[in-house]
Amino acid sequence: MIYGLFGEHEFTKEVNEILEKRGHIRDDENPEFVFSIGGDGTILKAIKKYQKQVENIKFIGINLGKLGFYTSFEKKELEDAITLVESGQYELAKYNLLEYLLKSKNLYKSGFGLNEIAIINPVHTQIIDVYINDKHFETFRGTGFLASTPTGSTAYNKSLGGSVIDPNICALQLTEIASINNRVYKTLGSPLVLSQKTLIKLKSDFRNTYITVDGMYEHFNNIDEIIIRLSTRTAQFIVKHETDFWDRVKRSFL
Repeated sequence: MIYGLFGEHEFTKEVNEILEKRGHIRDDENPEFVFSIGGDGTILKAIKKYQKQVENIKFIGINLGKLGFYTSFEKKELEDAITLVESGQYELAKYNLLEYLLKSKNLYKSGFGLNEIAIINPVHTQIIDVYINDKHFETFRGTGFLASTPTGSTAYNKSLGGSVIDPNICALQLTEIASINNRVYKTLGSPLVLSQKTLIKLKSDFRNTYITVDGMYEHFNNIDEIIIRLSTRTAQFIVKHETDFWDRVKRSFL
């Protein structure tokens, strides 16, 4: 196998030694398989690094953290994971990515995320016109919005009161962040669960705005429009046969 390693941890060296002894070739730039060593945060950073070639890579998550929705194997199961990859008799979990586009006269920036994208102004109230499939839906006033995938629905989205969505459902969720609702200003005040065919447009004079994708943020002062949809592109994870999303939800929260 041609493999890559991702994760700044002493255990990563041990993983590399084992794979080399078994005759495999390391190529961190063009791997067929990527071993992500750490927790879900490490996985999210790996997806960002390999987003241009993500559909040609199979990810194997080795969990060293406390929560592991994307990491199917524990540290002690490393050799079992390698043997499974070598055999080719593994199951693949495919998760749709979130696709976004930031637009203005001087900006055209696109990208992908596995969990979520947040649009936040921590200082001033944002006034955002929300369009669903090019039809005006509402005018929002508040801190911002969070768009999340089904697998990302257990992260920031859940803390905002959003729904936890089964990853077998191809859907996108749009959740308000600190909306203003009174006699003058009103929003729906409820998370929206939308199909993969749905296109979301957020139009505003975005100034002093933070765009956070899977926990990694950038600051912008010049965005006019943000377009978000659930991509047809997927990230592929090698999983154990007994892996179950709802078991992980129960283990993590109950």
